[in-house]
Amino acid sequence: MNRMYKVPLIILLTLVLIGLCYIGWRSWKPPKTANNKTATVKKETKQVKKDGAKKPPELAKADPSKTAKKPEVKPLDPPSMTEKPLVDPAKAKPANAKSEEPKPAQPQPKEIKPVEDTPVQPVIPPQPEVTPVEPKVEPPKTAEPAADEPAGFAQLMTQAEAQYKNGMLVAARELVYRALTQQGVVEYSKPWFRAAELLNKVNGTLMNTAAPAPEKKRYVIKHGDSLSRIARTQKTTVQALQRMNELSKTSAVIHPGNSLYYIEGLWSIKVSKSQYTLSLYLNEKLYRVFKVGVGRQDRTPVGVFEILNKSREPSWAPPGREPLPYGHPDNIIGTRWMGLKPIEGTDPYIRGYGIHGTVDPDSVGTPSSAGCVRLRNEQVEELFDFIPEPTSEKTRVVIVE
Repeated sequence: MNRMYKVPLIILLTLVLIGLCYIGWRSWKPPKTANNKTATVKKETKQVKKDGAKKPPELAKADPSKTAKKPEVKPLDPPSMTEKPLVDPAKAKPANAKSEEPKPAQPQPKEIKPVEDTPVQPVIPPQPEVTPVEPKVEPPKTAEPAADEPAGFAQLMTQAEAQYKNGMLVAARELVYRALTQQGVVEYSKPWFRAAELLNKVNGTLMNTAAPAPEKKRYVIKHGDSLSRIARTQKTTVQALQRMNELSKTSAVIHPGNSLYYIEGLWSIKVSKSQYTLSLYLNEKLYRVFKVGVGRQDRTPVGVFEILNKSREPSWAPPGREPLPYGHPDNIIGTRWMGLKPIEGTDPYIRGYGIHGTVDPDSVGTPSSAGCVRLRNEQVEELFDFIPEPTSEKTRVVIVE
């Protein structure tokens, strides 16, 4: 029985093997003709036989869209001896049209070339960028008065102004001091006033904030201390401590263990009548400069004085009249008064002169007072706060023409 089943099975497997070999041979055998068009036609006929459906008309409909699959094109190949017919058969190949489609990509490199040219153009603008660096040297135009400035002065002042803008106050001040020591810088000259203006800004900030500076010394608050006691022992004022340490002006509360900073040194003042300036010095070094008004008809005396007394919101006793309280319409003294006492050979009979504020700020910078030196109220208040009380320290005042 087993032999009966094996014989047909062997025959069936042999037929299958023969069929597979035939199919493989047919698929492997290349077309004999060199014409690609006939090969494509055979492939299409094979597909038609396999499909068995009426798909040839559908393929014919798809090919006419390209208007290239016409059998009439074949006779055109032999007589085509020029280069132009070579392009026509390419269009007549529907099967190879996909492989020849990359050819249109050849004009793309031509479009890329202008793109490569355009980036070359932006390389040129960097040259004008170098030229704007030269206009930055234009500051010498503003430094035309540099004819009056000694060599090196303008450079030091430029550096000092840059340091000030960057918040480097002490560094800016040191550069200003160096500029003031340049040969040819004379007191009250244009370069001197330029340096004094920046110095005024720097030290004004240091006097009114907690910004550090070499002249500021630390004091550690102890039990039993008060602002008034610290001010008296350190030869300063309560108001100066409040300004430098950014304390409340309405409260004198301090805490043991905390630190306070005060300015250590000796203050002195110089007034120039002709320049309408008051210069404040710390340890004989220029610290601040204020604009002042002086006496009309040369009534402000010259000489050496010292601060005799200090008064807040003072009354004023004009000649031949009763004292006028602070705030009276005829009281011209302003918010602060610092009386002067002649010393060192100055006429001892000079009395009643002082440094004070004014209710007429427009008079500052002019000879308009009865002989006193007047400042704007906000400036005399700042000066008043840092000048120590006469009981703890004598402040020297020199008045010159």
